[in-house]
Amino acid sequence: MKRIQLSISAALLLFSFPVFSAEKETDEIKAGHSSHGEVFNEGPRQAAVLIPGTGDVKMEVTTISGEAQKFFNQGLGQLHGFWDFEAERSFRQVAAIDPDCAMAYWGMAMANFKNDTRGKGFIEKASALRDKASPHEQMWIDGLAAYYKDPKLDLKKRLRELVRSLEKIAAAHPDDIEAQAFLLKQIYYNNGKGLTIPSHFAINLLAEKILASDPDHPANHYQIHLWDKEKPANALKAAGNCGPAAPGIAHMWHMPGHIYSKLHRYTDASWQQEASARIDHGHMIRFQIVPDRIHNFSHNNEWLIRNLNNTGEVNRSIELATNMVSLPRLAKFTKKGDESTYEPKNSSWYYGRIRLRDTLVRFELWEQLISQSENHLLKPDEKSIKEIDFHRFVGIAKFETGNVDGGKSHLDKLQTLLAKEETDRDKAVKDAEAKAKKAGKNEKDTKSAKAAAEKNFKTKITSLENPVKELQVYAALTKDQADKEAALKLLPDLKNLAKARHAMLWHRAGNSEKAIETVKSAVSSGDGEVLPLLAQIKILHANGKKDEAKAAFSSLQKIAHSADVTLPVFAALNPIAKDLGLGEKWQTPKTPATDLGKRPPLDSLGPFRWSPPKAPNFELSDSEGKVTTLSSFSGKPVLVIFYLGRGCPHCIEQLQDFAPAKEKYAKAGIEMIAISTDSPDGLAKTFLKTEEKENPYPFPLLSDQSLKTFKAYRAFDDFEDTPLHGTFLIDGQGQIRWQNISFEPFMYPNWLLEECQRLLDYDKSNS
Repeated sequence: MKRIQLSISAALLLFSFPVFSAEKETDEIKAGHSSHGEVFNEGPRQAAVLIPGTGDVKMEVTTISGEAQKFFNQGLGQLHGFWDFEAERSFRQVAAIDPDCAMAYWGMAMANFKNDTRGKGFIEKASALRDKASPHEQMWIDGLAAYYKDPKLDLKKRLRELVRSLEKIAAAHPDDIEAQAFLLKQIYYNNGKGLTIPSHFAINLLAEKILASDPDHPANHYQIHLWDKEKPANALKAAGNCGPAAPGIAHMWHMPGHIYSKLHRYTDASWQQEASARIDHGHMIRFQIVPDRIHNFSHNNEWLIRNLNNTGEVNRSIELATNMVSLPRLAKFTKKGDESTYEPKNSSWYYGRIRLRDTLVRFELWEQLISQSENHLLKPDEKSIKEIDFHRFVGIAKFETGNVDGGKSHLDKLQTLLAKEETDRDKAVKDAEAKAKKAGKNEKDTKSAKAAAEKNFKTKITSLENPVKELQVYAALTKDQADKEAALKLLPDLKNLAKARHAMLWHRAGNSEKAIETVKSAVSSGDGEVLPLLAQIKILHANGKKDEAKAAFSSLQKIAHSADVTLPVFAALNPIAKDLGLGEKWQTPKTPATDLGKRPPLDSLGPFRWSPPKAPNFELSDSEGKVTTLSSFSGKPVLVIFYLGRGCPHCIEQLQDFAPAKEKYAKAGIEMIAISTDSPDGLAKTFLKTEEKENPYPFPLLSDQSLKTFKAYRAFDDFEDTPLHGTFLIDGQGQIRWQNISFEPFMYPNWLLEECQRLLDYDKSNS
């Protein structure tokens, strides 16, 4: 039953609390923290807007507002598209409009299903409002509340009971397509938690039932997941329908790429992943969202790079990988407050560096690899690019470009590292033996102690032995007179390199039989990839097997329609193509597939690359009335700290942490200012506590009492009408290059300085 409609402004007041006063912080609520409890601190704090294309889904809920119902339906679609962060935003908007809508908090719990603490907090709020919900809604709330009641209980049992609760809803409400869809989703999720699907065919009947009723339902997404690792061809129809089912959600375009990749249709997969990337890029730019805040963003882009490489679209691959490296990094630390524990794994920067390096190696762009290794793009960091791999690939590049001494220097460094590990191993084994004998151990136990000591070094030594041998092969083959015999002795032992490259090394060393055998295996395992075929054509043609080379060329023509054929690795095929009667312009156009569904023009979805948003200008005064504007920093980067006034002790701690780093920032050419919620008079009162009765910090403190600038920079909780902590790097062109908006102040000044320098140095090296 619908309740009496309230005005939107009145409803917002019920969910919000008064603007935070920096001059009097309550003991109960810390500045920047939510008045509703800890679970509301994290997650989106800015208002939602209605976004086109989130799926034609609906679930009628008890609410005072038609607008709240629209946002609820949007949240449902976002849940189906695994866009959980934005789903929570939509459900928070529902609660902002109608605080008594129990299902708004159910939605927030669903958006945090993998976070027991937050999920439990949200569903408890929904349960508290249960009496204001319909019996149908109560079934949804009760099922999820039972799951979260005690997160310490057996997970599998809790997940089974959750499935049963959804089955009850579906049975009691056979026309409730959402009950069937969330049941399908939960069964798929449980499969990854040890509750194995006994029959994919049987569960697919549920998917088909949903899609027969509504072919455009986002459940197409779940059908893809159902068959992705089982039988991808069974999800081809869903792959064609998934993106159009919710065209405004990037992940819905990404998932069909799984199916096309598994079927070796890399061009079709690339299109899907590029569509996903473009939607994410547009969304981030439009709403000032930092890359990597979006689920699946870095994974989608790094996979797109791999598929572009599979089809030979090397230039676009390099462009995207380089863009990924240039993106701002999230400040993730494994230990709070310890800047040395920064963890970049799975970030865009992390994947971008790896994919850029791999692309340059695979397509033998040696000069570019050497150049990038000498600047920040591909320098070793022991996180994404380790020292061993750095010496391995740069050493190869230098040998291949004729810089023998340079190649040997990298080989020498690896051999030195290997020798040290072997020395340390031998000492550890000797010490273990001595210790065992001293303890009176018998021969068997002494032998076991020595083996245990040796085992501790095995992985590291193996990781060094292989690149040493690989560089020795390149050293032998790139001599003025190639030492093929030395290379042939080492080649059988090489591991962890692409089969096609291994085959080419066998070919260069003069073992044609092994080269042909290895490249045949490379083509078989790399079905649909251009590089194995490229190597096979070269090897077969060089060995006089023209008919086989022509057949391989025919296979290449079917997949290389977008390849960058002017690159040296492809240009080397031109004389072969001419000799085989194919002509030098051997590329052929792609025959479009007929099972791809509706595909809009890619440019209509968003930009290919992310670009930083423009920083809003401001004109703010200090305690003495002196006005500072953002435009006054034109041409100079500036770090801007938004803090919640003198009444926030955590903010004062932040200013005190950044003050000693001011000189380091200045040496890096970066200005620093802080913007407060205090009035100019409030700033002056802050200074009265100091001996000099003036600003104690080595940077200006500016007043934004109106909070206009806080809101412009989105350092503001729209739902609770209160400012948030914010830290921003604005470059000399007035673009926001890095940001952190949170319920807590950012407390890592030295890490941030390094990040600022990285971002700004990238600009200089690519200008």
